[in-house]
Amino acid sequence: MQNLISLFQDPNMFAHINQQSAQYKKTLKNLQDASNKTLELFIISKTWIRQWKQYQHFDETQYYNHNQIYQKPGPINSDLKSDEAFLFNYPNNHSFNQKIVKLHPEDYVLVGSDLMNMWDLEFGSDLIIQRWIIFNERSKPISNVNLLRQSIYLKIQNSIQGIIQVDERFLIKEWISLLKQVLINEFKLNCENIRLWKHKHYASNQAIKQLEQLNGKFNGQILDENLCVGDYNADLIIIDIQLSGKWQYEQLDLKRACQEEFKYLFNKAYKGCDKFYCNRNYCNSNPIISQLQFEKASLQQFLIELFKENSVDWNDVCWNTDKELNPIQELNGDFLEEINKLTNYPNSFGGSFIQGFNGSYDFILMNNGDPRLNMFIINEINKFIDCNILRDWIRNLYRSKEKSLFKLRSILIILHFGCFNQIISDKQNNLFEYLFHLDKDSKNLLSQYIIFLPNQQFNMIIEEMIKNLSTFIKHQSQQPIQLLQKEDIQYLKNQLEFLQLFYKSNEKLKRVSNEKFIINEVTILYPKQAELLEYKQFISYQNNSFESYYFTFCQYPWVIPIEFKYQILTLDSSINQRNQGDLIWQQIGFNSLKLLIDRNDIVNCALGQLSKPGINLKSKLSIVFKGEQGIDQGGLTREFFSLLSHKLFDIQFTMFVTKNNNTVLWFNKYHMEMPVKYELIGMLLGLALYNQVLLDISFPQLVFKKLMNEQVSFEDLKELDLDTYKALNQLSQYEKDDIEETFALNFTITEYDNWGQALNIELIQNGSQVIVNQKNKHQYIKLCIEYYLNDSIKKEFEKFHKGFWKVVDGNGIKLLTGTELQTMILGQKYINMQELQQSTIYDGYDQNSEYIRTFWAYIHQFDEQQQKRFLFFCTGSDRIPVGGLKSLKFLIQKHGEDTEELPSAHTCFNIFLLPQYDSVEKMIIKLQIAFENSEGFGLI
Repeated sequence: MQNLISLFQDPNMFAHINQQSAQYKKTLKNLQDASNKTLELFIISKTWIRQWKQYQHFDETQYYNHNQIYQKPGPINSDLKSDEAFLFNYPNNHSFNQKIVKLHPEDYVLVGSDLMNMWDLEFGSDLIIQRWIIFNERSKPISNVNLLRQSIYLKIQNSIQGIIQVDERFLIKEWISLLKQVLINEFKLNCENIRLWKHKHYASNQAIKQLEQLNGKFNGQILDENLCVGDYNADLIIIDIQLSGKWQYEQLDLKRACQEEFKYLFNKAYKGCDKFYCNRNYCNSNPIISQLQFEKASLQQFLIELFKENSVDWNDVCWNTDKELNPIQELNGDFLEEINKLTNYPNSFGGSFIQGFNGSYDFILMNNGDPRLNMFIINEINKFIDCNILRDWIRNLYRSKEKSLFKLRSILIILHFGCFNQIISDKQNNLFEYLFHLDKDSKNLLSQYIIFLPNQQFNMIIEEMIKNLSTFIKHQSQQPIQLLQKEDIQYLKNQLEFLQLFYKSNEKLKRVSNEKFIINEVTILYPKQAELLEYKQFISYQNNSFESYYFTFCQYPWVIPIEFKYQILTLDSSINQRNQGDLIWQQIGFNSLKLLIDRNDIVNCALGQLSKPGINLKSKLSIVFKGEQGIDQGGLTREFFSLLSHKLFDIQFTMFVTKNNNTVLWFNKYHMEMPVKYELIGMLLGLALYNQVLLDISFPQLVFKKLMNEQVSFEDLKELDLDTYKALNQLSQYEKDDIEETFALNFTITEYDNWGQALNIELIQNGSQVIVNQKNKHQYIKLCIEYYLNDSIKKEFEKFHKGFWKVVDGNGIKLLTGTELQTMILGQKYINMQELQQSTIYDGYDQNSEYIRTFWAYIHQFDEQQQKRFLFFCTGSDRIPVGGLKSLKFLIQKHGEDTEELPSAHTCFNIFLLPQYDSVEKMIIKLQIAFENSEGFGLI
């Protein structure tokens, strides 16, 4: 309290805060207009910005406790310090400041000098990072804020190799001037001049070797001083110092250079390197090269021809100088010690423990989709290994970021060890960091490998990951600012990327339900306005607005509970609707999508109005029925959807047919309606989704998977046509040679039109002449599935798909699977009246009174159809919303006493009007009468 009083006693305090906030907003606005300009700007840590916003209570959409005094942020950019060991330092005030970490666009924001000076006075600048930034015509920075970590080599008293920081856009001559200054300051070396070299062909280690063996002569190239550092993309730059008029290094003569290079290349091609497997084209350790079995003379002649034509690709030459251990295929002696040595060579480790090893490691390359291990050896190792040993192995295996197929395979081996589950929560885990930086193809292959992980270990790793992530998120939710630290965000991303491999593997081979991957704690990361803050992060990520982005779970939508996705989708829909016009006008009825509907011709009326050019389908829907009064508060919209869907999906309308014993509806290839009506139905589903109306349509899950452009499979046929599914499954599993006589099938399908006329559809040309046998049965099954699920209804579904996506827009829809889309449009399948009772609020009644307890006892004894009738009576819909009935805002309101009136309902607002009768017996009688006559009765 004393702190609060002191704040108010300082009249300049809030003026200063407002001045900073105003200047910050002005800076952001100026940068939004900075098209095609070069500006001198300062880099500010985004972590620091978030602390400052909290301290200032600046961000109006973030949740802050305004009664709490938040800690003043420390010096600007104190969290951007690097712990890298650079070779030497530039002057402290130079823009290549080597104290800074390697930055990414998500790590910083840009500000001008006015704001920087203002903050410097109040908070202090621990690290000033000043840059010239170039903007494109869309006001996006296009210059590289990052500094290049450049490997260099120089010799003063002794040879020195290391890294130094430099802007890759910097001119060579300017960098030389800076290097001269550094050498004077740090080494007191008054050099006359400096020039920079790179080797024409050799990689860094081999270039240094040649340079030192030949006393300063090498096949080098002097860098053009008028070019930029980044133009050369050199893995090593050699600094050449001139002292007393003499340079340290000179160009090797051409003849000697060619001799050196030919000798090196020949040795690699003839003898190989010391790797057990090499993927370079000019190395005999590459199995493809070794299989050619070149004789020495013929190999020499081959390489001579390459040299004559100057066609050696030096990027594909092997530069390996390390001797690797060979992989282990069986256990001998102290095998833990052997394996520990092997972990220094990730490729060798990954080539170990191969099931059915045939003596050739190219077996892995040819069968890389089947990386099964010798489980006897794995089980033996599991008896002796512990967490500390495994940590050491992982540290050795993944300290290098070099990628290879064998290194991917090493990850599969690591995952087989039971104690891996105990180190999943480790903050420092090289394996997770390595996985995070893998390319998409490598991650897909690794998810394929995980299919071969035993079920028990597969499940245990998932369970441990979910448990660890849940704990981490709970802890973050209790922090003053969630996910403030960069290392916490990276830790979360590493964990989710790893878990995603298991999710994708599970998609390829279903071993657990998708619900197993859901993390319910996602919804509590933010104490307040969770869906709004998550949505803001998602939009910022989608738009590359890194100034406000730090993390979004929407990159990993499979961990988000469906209820939370529905909240985000609803928010997205609401924002899209508001963006169509001024919110105030919408609230009084303007700028909404108003449809005037004739009940007697609802299909053509809806089709005509929704097909008008320029109509805004993103606006909120409002329904008016011709000749009827009333303002649509939601009830008329629900009634419109109910009437229209009953009409369109009536099988007498011929657009759909029933399948699977009349349990589902499917598109009718032989319909007699205009194809554009399928587009109307697609629009109907999209409008229902974005207006939060549930539809009573018996579509199979397959329809929604296709709407979300997901791959459909044989299993999807089960819900559509169980008999056909069983028949094709039986055919697939039949192994006897009498398949032709037993099944008597050819490559045709028989189907029936609206009049029952049989029609034969050929699956291939002359399909009626091709008999199904053991050799071609899988082709037949594949063609049948493709026809039933896709080809047979292609034109109809394309119209339907077009109509749906004509309405649906925004980012929220991208989070959904087909299964989740089905739930959001059709509602949940199972009704639970206990949930409704527990979430009901009351106006005029005590929920614990005998009257209310009797009311609920009467409702609970209903069967499912009666309960749905009750729901329809109270809400205008018998569908169960996402999240179940507990998510329905339901109110029971007292509606008079000692009356003969029947119960009624405000369906627009989910309010049930229940009179207080003079006895509970009379209440039950009145309820029975009301519910039995509820069609069009008692709805207000």
